[in-house]
Amino acid sequence: MEVSCPDVFLGNLDTCRATCALYPAGAATAPIRCRVHGQSEVPAPLAAVPEAAATRAPAAAPGIVTPDPATEFDDDPRLLTDLSIVPPGFGAVFLPAAGLARLKDRAPLAALYQGQTLVAEGPLNRRLVVSPGDYQVRLGSGAYEQQMAVAVRVVPGRTTIVPPNWAALEVNVVDPQFVPFRGTYELLRADTREVLGPGFGADELLGERLKIWVVAPGLYKIIQSGGTYRDRTNFATVRLLPGEFTRFSLVQDPDTSQFLGAGEVDPEDPETSKADRQWTFRGIIGGDLSFNRSTLTGAPDGWSLVGDLFLDVAAQLDVEPHVWITRLEVEEGQSRRRDTDHFQNITDRLFLHTIYIYRLLPWFGPYVRVATETKLLPRDQEFDAPRDVEILNDAGVVTETLSGVDRVRFAGSFSPVELKQGVGGNFQVLRSRDAELDLRVGFGARQLFARGLRQYERNDTGPDRLTPLDSGHSEGIEGTALGLARVTRWVTLSTEFDGLEPFNDGQSLLFTWRNQASLRLASFASLNYRFILVRNPVLNVGDPLQTEHDLQLRFSYTLF
Repeated sequence: MEVSCPDVFLGNLDTCRATCALYPAGAATAPIRCRVHGQSEVPAPLAAVPEAAATRAPAAAPGIVTPDPATEFDDDPRLLTDLSIVPPGFGAVFLPAAGLARLKDRAPLAALYQGQTLVAEGPLNRRLVVSPGDYQVRLGSGAYEQQMAVAVRVVPGRTTIVPPNWAALEVNVVDPQFVPFRGTYELLRADTREVLGPGFGADELLGERLKIWVVAPGLYKIIQSGGTYRDRTNFATVRLLPGEFTRFSLVQDPDTSQFLGAGEVDPEDPETSKADRQWTFRGIIGGDLSFNRSTLTGAPDGWSLVGDLFLDVAAQLDVEPHVWITRLEVEEGQSRRRDTDHFQNITDRLFLHTIYIYRLLPWFGPYVRVATETKLLPRDQEFDAPRDVEILNDAGVVTETLSGVDRVRFAGSFSPVELKQGVGGNFQVLRSRDAELDLRVGFGARQLFARGLRQYERNDTGPDRLTPLDSGHSEGIEGTALGLARVTRWVTLSTEFDGLEPFNDGQSLLFTWRNQASLRLASFASLNYRFILVRNPVLNVGDPLQTEHDLQLRFSYTLF
């Protein structure tokens, strides 16, 4: 009889042949043949199943890696963690991860070519199962021609182990305070002067990850972006050894891109070796203070004081593929005029946001987020001249009348409190040296707790009024856009749009749009212009669309 494979292998001839090879010798009176679904009705001949003695590797040809000829079995301890099945008549290629093991998904895939045809690809520390023959393994960064190539021979029933002759490099770009940022550099090989390509730093709190260079061992030169091999300033060198992963820190001036220092990182130093740390923390504090006293003619006698303080603290948990980022922003601004004896709020904001992202793909992952925003201090409505004010309750009944007051309190501490929740997809749309763009789209909800918040209404024909505002909630489609553009080394533009289109009838679009242009004057000082556009019909009863403009000279200090 003639043995044929079932027509169920969807054109995978190798799998079909492997199944046919399971028939014991002598089971067929005619040569075993293999027929594949969708191909000609004429059976394709099946290569004879090799005998046990044939599984031994032939003598190693010059320049070709073959299985160890001293043994007939795959007893190398590096293969114990791989449970891949090699069907009879097939062989495999195995690339040990060596120093790249801790990189996990950041390590590149190994590719197996036969001629110019890609036959198989897969991660390190896993067998690539293929038919016997001669192949070429390629691994590394850069274009096809720049990758490391090793000729290998695959024999039936054996695994060819490729010696780990590659090296890995991670360059972490930091400022003088050792805070990572998206600085740029270029990497080139010293002996050939070949440029492998540009590299970038990473902002870990945005979920970015440093690029891993996988290259041939040797001496490499790191130069300033746009530089050349002949540069005698703004360069650093690093020697990469076979099978080792080297971490390198590049200290760069964020304003001028000048190299301020560089060196290999001690892998045992927990403060500088952050790639294996699950938790990352960042903290910045800053502000400004202005004090003025005047006795000039035509100016109010006395002193004035204006002060601003901000705190930005963030923590990130990164356990691939899970990312959890929590950020706390506090901003306070107070002023005291010459003609008053009390302080008045200029800026008051407390914002706490936490988001979990599952990196399904390098550029996409589902997210879940929760945020809250409120005011820390009580707020008063100031009058130029004494006025009468009526205070109403929820039913619209006047409960109290204030006569001849120069200010009236319309909100207390933590009034109001706004909660936000959302679930959806997070997209990294753009990542380049000059621009970044992230988008989030999903389902969201908003809850507003008034907590005694009142709406002030001026009345020119009678007493002014303070009317209580109601709490409320909304559910709908939410969208968030986070953008950053670097116009020059000193000018940065950023935008953040957070909106919700409610499902509820009668409710309109809610959004907050924050924009900022920053002119960096020094590493610790910048001139910032901010424009904020808010649409919230619940809070802003009279005019749901409100704006804020702010020009600030800011000083900052990195806490950690």
